Amino acid sequence: MDINEAVITTKYVLEQKSKVVYVFHSEEGWEFYGKEQDITEDDARVISLGNMIKSNPHVEEILWIAEGMEAWMNNEKDGWQTGVAKQED
Repeated sequence: MDINEAVITTKYVLEQKSKVVYVFHSEEGWEFYGKEQDITEDDARVISLGNMIKSNPHVEEILWIAEGMEAWMNNEKDGWQTGVAKQED
């Protein structure tokens, strides 16, 4: 794991301290999202994986997921759930 790797998140996670509740690991890298809906390209932010872990330490628990997988948290009590991401046509 390279903590200097660039990852994608949103302005809500980065600037408004929204908790990460959805993570996607693709061939291109990691994406981290909060609970906000209808995210646009203008909402995207790029930071290092290390900074993502510092701001949302709970994401470190799912950094084992392989490319093509996703993780989500419906509530903190149940913790992270993981699965294979659905392919978009």
